[in-house]
Amino acid sequence: MNRELYDDNKTYSPVGTHQEVAFIVETLGIAPQAKILDLYCGYGRHAIELAKSGYLVTGVDGTQAFIDIARQKAIEAGVSICFEQKDMRELAYDNQFDAVINMFAAFGYFSDEENALVLKQIANALHSGGFLLMDLLNRELMARSNLNRYWRHPSGEYVLSYKAELQHGTAKMKREVINQNSGKKLRYEFDLRSYSLYEIETLLENSGLKIRSTFGNFDRTLYNHESPRLIVLAQKL
Repeated sequence: MNRELYDDNKTYSPVGTHQEVAFIVETLGIAPQAKILDLYCGYGRHAIELAKSGYLVTGVDGTQAFIDIARQKAIEAGVSICFEQKDMRELAYDNQFDAVINMFAAFGYFSDEENALVLKQIANALHSGGFLLMDLLNRELMARSNLNRYWRHPSGEYVLSYKAELQHGTAKMKREVINQNSGKKLRYEFDLRSYSLYEIETLLENSGLKIRSTFGNFDRTLYNHESPRLIVLAQKL
């Protein structure tokens, strides 16, 4: 990971982050002071905004460089957040959180068996009646057309490209960030298991979690096969 490039870039606009956090708060329906786990939090943009709104947030990511950046950004924002580097298969939390959020397709990194284990770890982390909010790739849309996106950050400083090709249920992901000023590039590729709504519903139910709502985007439109994403709200039974 090129930390210098990643640390400096703001590849997601503040306006977009505020809109996403507003969606999270409205969808979860829990009051400030509730305990939220941001699972695979990246550099903490959602965690920090939730903490600003009065939530007690723990941020977990598998990459230490992201955790280091998130801690510094939390200090700069004047909020207190516990950031920890952990493998999501080994969370070891027990009935500690009112909600878990898992944003921007940060699920599906492993085998089906290990992905199921992740959901069991999440269920263990939740209080009874607690909520899981997952933001997933829409496999039905990807099956019809590969995702190829290219956009410029509002600041004009960064250009981003994002490609995803579905092969036998696995999304082949390629991302690139280019700093227009320095010419530096960050490229990374990875595989992500992409689940249908039926498949993710089955995995969740096997972990003691029941789907309560599905959305197709952060504007609260209902999910369908043409939606840009699959957002699932599930509750621990």
